[in-house]
Amino acid sequence: MYVWSPLPRSLAATFRDAQSSKPRVRQSAIADLVRWAGGDERERCIRELETLLGADPDIEVRAAAAIALADAEATESLAQLVAAAQHGPARVRQMALVALGEIAQPGEPRALVAVRAGLDSDLPALRFQALVAAHRLFDEAALQPELQSALSDVEGKVRYVVCRIIEERYFGSPEPAASSTLLAALGELLEDADPAVALAAAIPLARSGSERARDSLVSVLNRPSSAAQVEDEQAAIELCAELGLNAARPGLAARAWGGWLGSASPLAFQARVALARLGDERARAQILRGLSAWSRETRTRAVAAAGQARLEAARARLLQMRGDERQADPESVIEALRALDHAPPPVHAKSCL
Repeated sequence: MYVWSPLPRSLAATFRDAQSSKPRVRQSAIADLVRWAGGDERERCIRELETLLGADPDIEVRAAAAIALADAEATESLAQLVAAAQHGPARVRQMALVALGEIAQPGEPRALVAVRAGLDSDLPALRFQALVAAHRLFDEAALQPELQSALSDVEGKVRYVVCRIIEERYFGSPEPAASSTLLAALGELLEDADPAVALAAAIPLARSGSERARDSLVSVLNRPSSAAQVEDEQAAIELCAELGLNAARPGLAARAWGGWLGSASPLAFQARVALARLGDERARAQILRGLSAWSRETRTRAVAAAGQARLEAARARLLQMRGDERQADPESVIEALRALDHAPPPVHAKSCL
């Protein structure tokens, strides 16, 4: 069936629609203003976006203009974004903070003032977005106290985003040093009343060696329900395999084969890979069978699973498939063989809490 797709607006049509009486039309024109801002008409397009940000009567149009200025990398609009982040409707202030976090330079004084105002706001949405911006714009000495304070925020979503920021900033590679006070405060969230927060705290602490956090991961996966955030549940599954947490097998099996979670877990593939890494014969056998499946798509998925599971028994079959596009995606085969060649050693981490 043929579906009509409108052509991109001309420059004249873009400016005409940006001044339409209909908010929906003005908002739809914003994407084209960003597109045209990449060329010779940049100055004019940026001025129009600044006007929409500061003066449009519709809140959603103003919010969209703030994000558009970030998309256009409009560092020349910093003053307008700072003003929008400090005054006006909460939705506009929130999106202006998003934009400042993306385009302001770390340590930029005007942006820091706006972010600090957001951190002190009574509105959780502004505190949330200000923390994300502070992650990029604040130096270490200024950031750590803000993170520590936010770990006890009354709003669960704020506590959650702080856990994610701490994971990215202090548990990645290379790792700046987190204070012992900050780590202790993060550890207290292992017992948080919000399950999403507790899991977000457990993931980085488990990787660093905390036995309490590892027990929390196992408990979450063995619970007869899925986690609120799919990406966190996936991280917990992969981490249990990486750390050799065999106690999580019941929950992994429920996701892989059905059970108390039903038969349609969106993380069935990841659970089977994790089980295979933990030595589960059923999971390993299924992956090996998949390498000779009738469907190329199924074979390619099995190739990916074999690599992720570090399944040495799959090496001979992978070598047969290498270079043959009819068998499986060639890049997937190469990646799987590379994973087998560089399988990491078992993790033996000491407890940090």
